[in-house]
Amino acid sequence: MIERLKNRVFLAPMAGVADRAYREIAAEFGAGLVFTEMVSAKGLYYNDKKTEALLTAGDCSCPVSAQIFGHEPEIIAKVISRVKNYGATFADINAGCPTPKIVSNGDGAALMKNPELFGEIVKSAVKNAGCEVSVKIRKGWNDESVNAVEIAKIAEKNGAAMITVHGRTVAQQYSGKADWDIIKKVVEGVNIPVVGNGDIFCADDAVRMIEKTGCAAVMLGRGTLGNPWLIRDTVCALGGEKIPPPASFDEKISLALRHIGLIIKYKGEYVGVREARKHAMWYVKGVRGSSAVKNLLSKAQSFDEMKNILTSL
Repeated sequence: MIERLKNRVFLAPMAGVADRAYREIAAEFGAGLVFTEMVSAKGLYYNDKKTEALLTAGDCSCPVSAQIFGHEPEIIAKVISRVKNYGATFADINAGCPTPKIVSNGDGAALMKNPELFGEIVKSAVKNAGCEVSVKIRKGWNDESVNAVEIAKIAEKNGAAMITVHGRTVAQQYSGKADWDIIKKVVEGVNIPVVGNGDIFCADDAVRMIEKTGCAAVMLGRGTLGNPWLIRDTVCALGGEKIPPPASFDEKISLALRHIGLIIKYKGEYVGVREARKHAMWYVKGVRGSSAVKNLLSKAQSFDEMKNILTSL
């Protein structure tokens, strides 16, 4: 799986963020693989239109992996192959989402509490996908239940082609510090590629993670918010190339406007503007007077209004 990719820098399957527009931008900035937002297996089974819309790969210039969540092997078996119909090259099983709503239904990271069921789901996905299947997991449920190595071995045994490890427990959510040592232990415990995830906010972080853990690739998440240049810089750093100068303010505003335009193109202006607000606010983070600007952006009702706010800075 990983040997088929142009590089080892991936975009994380961030819910509410990694939509078609953002995946296309991430690919432009050099990502070797991008993941969709997590998609409900049940939603696919019942032909939910919103669920299907999340899967559309579109014109992405790099491979797309469709991330599926669910806790019923028989449902996974019936829908997993459909990801290819939407342009995905690979499928990924979500066993790492810590969101209470997801976990309370037995999905996402809840699977780490049920290793046997997790194994059945991976086996079902691999058998029926018609493409290579990867898995995303966490360190464990909490500090008293750290079982990433055990879960990774189960994934490998049942045919997973790659494993991504986020170095936090479910209890941590996204707080505290990611434990890169657990990533190293998983690398040492399996014979398939391991992707490291957690606390990569600059290219040097990615270099250090690979040096410390031996992971085969890195997955970038929150560090790219309003800063897809992190993807470019990481690709350069891992490829032994000189990192280009930081983006200028004008470049950030220009990309913000193009990003907003793409979201609106795919989702319509009413929905698109509302979903683009957070992205626009991320792009202006750190700008003098950004608090007031963010307040204006949070209330913007149209593309023209957002454009006027951003170009007046």
